[in-house]
Amino acid sequence: MAAGATTVLAASVLNSAMASSIKPAPDVPEKTSADGGYDTIIIGGGMAGATAARELGTRGKKCLVLEARNRTGGRTFTTEVFGERADVGGQWIHWIQPHVWAEMQRYGLQLLETPGASPTAYGVVVNGKLEPFDPAKAFELLNLGMQVFSKDVIDLFPRPYDPNFNPDSLKTDNISIAQRMKQINVSDETRAILESYFTTAVNGPIEQAGYLDQIHWYARAGNDMDRLLRACTQYKISTGTSSLIELLFRDSRAEVKLNTPVQKVEQSSRGVKVTAENGKTYFAKSCIVALPMNCWNDIEWLPALSPGKVAASKERHVGSGFELKVKVKGNKGSYQGMASSGYPINLVYTDYISDHHTKFVAMGYSVPGFDVNDDDNVREAFTRLLPGAEIMESFAYDWNSDPYSKGTWCDYKPGMWSKYGEDMRKDEGRVVFAGSDIANGWRGFIDGAIETGLRASRIVLKQLG
Repeated sequence: MAAGATTVLAASVLNSAMASSIKPAPDVPEKTSADGGYDTIIIGGGMAGATAARELGTRGKKCLVLEARNRTGGRTFTTEVFGERADVGGQWIHWIQPHVWAEMQRYGLQLLETPGASPTAYGVVVNGKLEPFDPAKAFELLNLGMQVFSKDVIDLFPRPYDPNFNPDSLKTDNISIAQRMKQINVSDETRAILESYFTTAVNGPIEQAGYLDQIHWYARAGNDMDRLLRACTQYKISTGTSSLIELLFRDSRAEVKLNTPVQKVEQSSRGVKVTAENGKTYFAKSCIVALPMNCWNDIEWLPALSPGKVAASKERHVGSGFELKVKVKGNKGSYQGMASSGYPINLVYTDYISDHHTKFVAMGYSVPGFDVNDDDNVREAFTRLLPGAEIMESFAYDWNSDPYSKGTWCDYKPGMWSKYGEDMRKDEGRVVFAGSDIANGWRGFIDGAIETGLRASRIVLKQLG
């Protein structure tokens, strides 16, 4: 690539230049050991942790937030890309997502539209070859395909934010997306478009992804494919996700300790003692754990966590990929290209257009032989979906290699919801769990993280009295 590739793996952990501007509240003194100075310790400074901190702080509770990285934001991350601020983690939001939209209105944040969500040109790999489609025709095939895919189970979630309302909702939890695709009869073109969509949606192989989760996605958008796509890809916060994080922490008045991974959590009748990897200990009356489920087992818990939490964390969710930002020479217009499981890049679409260059977002997951750090690998995979593109620069963030996420957004594997779902959401005494991975609504989205931060804070407020 002309200017070479910039790759961020776990660099957000190490590079202090990328740290959030969040600072501890100046009038909140540090309280360590078993001095009872905090009402709540929050482990994890992402959207769920920040929301919980705001809710508790505005009600007069003293909170300490322990964040392993050198920045807040969790699986949202606003950093410098091609000389400008940009998001390289969770970023897309929509007004049908009630919790994040409420925060947008509360703080007066504005939207930024992604051009590629409404493409004027579209291509998808069909039987190994990139085929051009009229975007309207491609959507028609996707929409009809989704209706076939969800036939007979479209009413499983009459109340999408209460997924257990229907006692039959888990009856298809043992089926993978790939298994369901084998059961349906659609054209090769429709199959390619559907499989490409699902591979992007789960950010991993569809052979490992649960059918039920995608039915729940569909239900959250009112079984409307156009609405679902727009909720996933069209709108971002114009000032970046970091602006919302900063506002939440500003209002929380919480003390925030960066570069502080947690080693052990012990609870007793007196409260919760948290030991950091640096040996420092902190004590509070309660604790909120706002970490990705893939990281739960990295902490020693006394007493032990519920068996379902342990098993789910060991098994991990499906999302296991990366996000690429690619700057291409020339005006390429509003374009979207897709490929299914087995291809290293599953989605390429326009993020910004100028007369001289076009910026693209690309998403994929690790497949054998592909290295997101290798310029030649990236060029080959990217131009497979946008032939002839002359790449000027690229930027990669490999969330799978980030030790404090160990993956991207959450999509459950077959059987995971029914086997572990109850335990994953269960409170552990004075320790309450939050995070997008256990949301009842928009799981895997910013909205789901905020939902669980609100829920956790309500439970802790009741505990604190």
